[in-house]
Amino acid sequence: MKYYNKFLLAIVASIILVSCADEFKTDFKTDKPEDIALYEYLNAYDALKTYVDRGANPNFKMGTGITVSDFLAKGLVYSLACSNFDELTAGNAMKYGSCVSDNGSMDFSQVTKFVDAAQNTGLTVYGHTLCWHAQQNNKYLNGLIADKKIPGSSTPTLDQSVITNSTFESGIDGWGGWGNNSTNGRTKDGDGYSFWFTNPSVVNSWEAQIAYDFAAPLEVGATYVLDFKVKGSKGGSISASLQNPDGYKGCGDFPAFDITTEWEEKSLEVVVTGENAARFLFNYGTYAGTINIDDITLCRLNPDGGNTVITKKYVVQSDFEDGAALMGWGNNSTRTVVAGEGYNGTKGHKIVNPSAVNSWEAQAGYDFSGALIEGETYYLNLKIKGSNNGSISAAFQKPDGYLGRGDFPAINITTDWQEITLQTKVTGDGATRFLFSFGAYAGTIWMDDLSLYREESGNSIPLTPEEKKEVLTNAMETWIKGMMEACNGYVKSWDVVNEPMSDGNTNELKSAATASAEDAKNNFYWQDYLGKEYARTVIKFARQYGGDDLKLFINDYNLEATYNNNAKCKGIIKMVEYWESDGVTKIDGIGTQMHVSYNMDSDKQKKQEECIVKMYQLLAASGKLVKISELDMGILDAEGKAIKTVDLTYEQQLRMSEFYKFIVKKYFEIIPVNQQYGITHWSPTDSPDAENSYWRKGEPIGLWSLNYNRKPVYAGFADGLSGK
Repeated sequence: MKYYNKFLLAIVASIILVSCADEFKTDFKTDKPEDIALYEYLNAYDALKTYVDRGANPNFKMGTGITVSDFLAKGLVYSLACSNFDELTAGNAMKYGSCVSDNGSMDFSQVTKFVDAAQNTGLTVYGHTLCWHAQQNNKYLNGLIADKKIPGSSTPTLDQSVITNSTFESGIDGWGGWGNNSTNGRTKDGDGYSFWFTNPSVVNSWEAQIAYDFAAPLEVGATYVLDFKVKGSKGGSISASLQNPDGYKGCGDFPAFDITTEWEEKSLEVVVTGENAARFLFNYGTYAGTINIDDITLCRLNPDGGNTVITKKYVVQSDFEDGAALMGWGNNSTRTVVAGEGYNGTKGHKIVNPSAVNSWEAQAGYDFSGALIEGETYYLNLKIKGSNNGSISAAFQKPDGYLGRGDFPAINITTDWQEITLQTKVTGDGATRFLFSFGAYAGTIWMDDLSLYREESGNSIPLTPEEKKEVLTNAMETWIKGMMEACNGYVKSWDVVNEPMSDGNTNELKSAATASAEDAKNNFYWQDYLGKEYARTVIKFARQYGGDDLKLFINDYNLEATYNNNAKCKGIIKMVEYWESDGVTKIDGIGTQMHVSYNMDSDKQKKQEECIVKMYQLLAASGKLVKISELDMGILDAEGKAIKTVDLTYEQQLRMSEFYKFIVKKYFEIIPVNQQYGITHWSPTDSPDAENSYWRKGEPIGLWSLNYNRKPVYAGFADGLSGK
């Protein structure tokens, strides 16, 4: 089916010349559709806002939600908005996360452009939103309430270099090299000397090396900083690393670095990942040419001047004396705790894998009671030996989908007990499992004194609840002041607090404590820090910087929900009463979002209509202004599955049209005139069925199609406005 709008097709040409306030007419007409019998009646309808009886409903605003960039482009969205609506609500541009950067700086340029453009057309703007838990800049806000440094603790310092011959002024003692017929020595370079090494041809990186052995092994888990000067006979890159000379085991790799023909200063860091890290190496087998180095130091980093006290926060800490074995599975392997087979003859954990398979086909580990902290570094420490030499792996996992959440370096096993410490960063959410994967190792593995932990610096302390409240109150004030200045007094109505009520306990506020793990991670719940009275704080700042004449709304969804018989509507009314009980706070209205769906199950549809009527009655009885803030509509089949636009029948469109008429008409019938603020239709057009479509993807939620053609629901909405 196709039905076209002559006005919209012609509007692009005229839009460049005139503003919509001066030029746009209200005679929205459509060409005859392919099926005249079905759609010809749409030609008779006028622009949507003309159906509001301004005499009977003088304060009513017909609004729409728009994407600000689309409106500022002054194309079809602009013309549609100007012709059909009184008020605009920005989808995202006026939200905290869109304006506040990671360092707290605020950019309101898009807001100002939008407000100015709306003002030039005579359209009002409904502010959305001043305080919400979603779409906040979590990085900035969480940084404000992060642990504070203990007064007097110093800035990071470096210990004395573990490389004692760093300038080569008296020779190259302590340095040596080998591999691929490479050579090395000392050369005069300006006023001093430098150390050189030459590689005749390209081989593997480790096949030509320069080494320095320390007097004592480096500290496992500590960070070391490598500083030096370097140049080459040509451009290229090489690497540096730490090694346990006993078995040539890697103990940490520095980042690879580039070399040019000019002297350059380099500074690299590495964390020591293994025991007996007693050797430093330059690995230059892949570089065919001559390299010069000078002024080389390797120093341990003291994050706080050596005054740091590290506290280990254990996830697992077991010496197996309680007899509890690791969980595990695969390849007929066994996991037992055996007396006398641990380190120094204590109880130890024994794993037997009868044959070599893929590493993941035999595993052992732990499930944690809660998820590890995403982005945090965790350490694995244990003593281990095997019946033969080999290696196994260890990692964190999200069991749902068996998703990797951080891999430790490979664990090399010998026939002698050795203590190892490895580290990895948790790379995603839901990391509730630790696993050894040992399928590729055929034999017996013994373990003892196993621990998993993260480290916390003892030079900082958590902010008190009072301190967190103070810093966040200041941040809220700064945000609201900036937004009000950007709007320059033009925006007079706001969602001052958005979606505050809990879905589970509809008389209480949302909280990170009761949210899902995903919501708690992605959202920032101001109420957790400012307290139950947080709306009073937000309202105080809104009126302070925006004026006492503002209309301030508390907005939420599911107030009409059937599953709890309007419990959330009752809850938000009680919460508004609580916030106003201080005798100072004034809340003007309640916004109900109403993202509804027509239900092809007639019983469910009847129940839904009853709950909508009940919601209107409850809101009317509150005495507050009532705004339908985000109305749109999908449709569900009899089994409760959403019907996509491409599958929608004409009959189903007519049912949706009648439901729109019901919703709008009942609003005027039940909400007293002096409490009517208006209705905002949230999405003018249907939602695209595209990968980047996030709101009701592919559903027929618009009054217009994606081609900006009117749909039968347009008629139902208009009839509801006119009271037919």
